Amino acid sequence: MLNNKSILLISPESWDHIFVSKHHYAVHLGERENRVYFLNPPSSENKIKKTSFKNVWEVNYTGFPKGLRFFPSLLQKFYIKKIFNQLLKLCNVEFDVIWSFDNSVFHDFSALSTTIYKISHIVDLNQDFETAKAASTADICFGVSTPIVEKLRRVNEKAFFINHGVQKREVKSVTLPGGNKVKVFYAGNLDIPYLDWSLIKQLIKNNSHVNFIFAGPWNENERKNQVCTFDNVHYLGVLKADELVSYYSLADVLLIAYKADEYKDQLSNPHKMMEYLASGKMIVATYTDNYKKLAEEGLFLMSNNQEDFLPLFGKAISNLSYWNSEEKQNLRKGYASENTYDKQIERIESYLNE
Repeated sequence: MLNNKSILLISPESWDHIFVSKHHYAVHLGERENRVYFLNPPSSENKIKKTSFKNVWEVNYTGFPKGLRFFPSLLQKFYIKKIFNQLLKLCNVEFDVIWSFDNSVFHDFSALSTTIYKISHIVDLNQDFETAKAASTADICFGVSTPIVEKLRRVNEKAFFINHGVQKREVKSVTLPGGNKVKVFYAGNLDIPYLDWSLIKQLIKNNSHVNFIFAGPWNENERKNQVCTFDNVHYLGVLKADELVSYYSLADVLLIAYKADEYKDQLSNPHKMMEYLASGKMIVATYTDNYKKLAEEGLFLMSNNQEDFLPLFGKAISNLSYWNSEEKQNLRKGYASENTYDKQIERIESYLNE
């Protein structure tokens, strides 16, 4: 089904954002001979331009009247249909599929033609604006975690789990800083409220013989207030997504240290877990519900609560030859290889065909 179609892909992140799942889906759909129109969040202009990727166009539009969600239902539908028709004219195409990762816009699909297949795909529990309306009027829904799927299924029984996708990347020659033998790496937005800095600080204090290396956006003041005063801490700045796998490959342990006791649902399936698994390297994580089975199978160490985390970390670094054995690394890579974007599109196709 997902071949030779005209697809409007609605994203809450713009095309020039660091590539995340929406961008990767767009690229892989384009490679399957679909014509993909990547709709940016509303801006000050209406224009379309071809990207450097096969069959993918970037589309900008000025959006909707302010406060549309509070308008009467009929008026909401009027504007949704009006703006959609403007996009049809701008793109000079009749869309076969609307694939929306953003329920803050075009959230009432009943305003649009029944000949268009509508997909609501939520990859972040915080993407929660008009979830019920978007999900209930979509033909099918997908979510990347159990809490998201449960929320979607309350209003649409055709809601299914599709895990995060992983992008195949080339490992290049890089180096990790620090003179200690054991190196622990964390990559991601270091300003997010979910990071458990008190736990991370304790980890760093207790393991002065280990280098802790961080990469990602990080406010300078916060950086100084957090852990950068420790001699065994190093900050690499913001790295490109294509670079991360090269750094992962040199680490002894990849770290996930979130406030899992406090934000269990939001942290049930962080995207970085799949990226970490793809590298093959050992992972020590706070509770991550969607990967409970993998932890039980011994692919990585996951704490059930914050108190268990420090002992688990000690267990990992005391036997790295076991946790980073070729067998363990191949099992992790094998799991990730079953979750490439191409594989996820095939799974989505199977649901559409049903």
